[in-house]
Amino acid sequence: MDTQFENAKKLVEATIRKLGLDPATTRAPAGEGRAAWTLKRGSASILVAINHHDDEKVTYLRVASPIGDIPADAGRHLPLFRRLLEINGHGLANAAFGLVGDRVVAVSERPTTDLDESEVEQMIRHLAAVADTFDDRLEKEFGTTKA
Repeated sequence: MDTQFENAKKLVEATIRKLGLDPATTRAPAGEGRAAWTLKRGSASILVAINHHDDEKVTYLRVASPIGDIPADAGRHLPLFRRLLEINGHGLANAAFGLVGDRVVAVSERPTTDLDESEVEQMIRHLAAVADTFDDRLEKEFGTTKA
């Protein structure tokens, strides 16, 4: 397997241990060229994944969190989407909101080239803080249903 992939796995597992968790108990199912772990930080569920793309010959670290399902009331969609774009545009550093199906997610992703442990820790802690903050705010403001 790719050296960047293996190095990224070691960095993620070292970071998970630093957070006081056991990487073996947080490991999630993943296919070939992938590794994943699930963590709980506050009210947020966090997925940490390493994905190797043979066709691009590059490996990515992706940290993602489901924030909540979009409200059933279609009249609330446009204001919610506008708010998410405003949050993204007003300085949400190293993270962004998006949609996966009918679910709002927060994501952060970067290639693993020159990745170090402090960057892995920053991505996980920051994304967890964003998710833990905005899951409550978006539920209160727009009626999203926590994931």
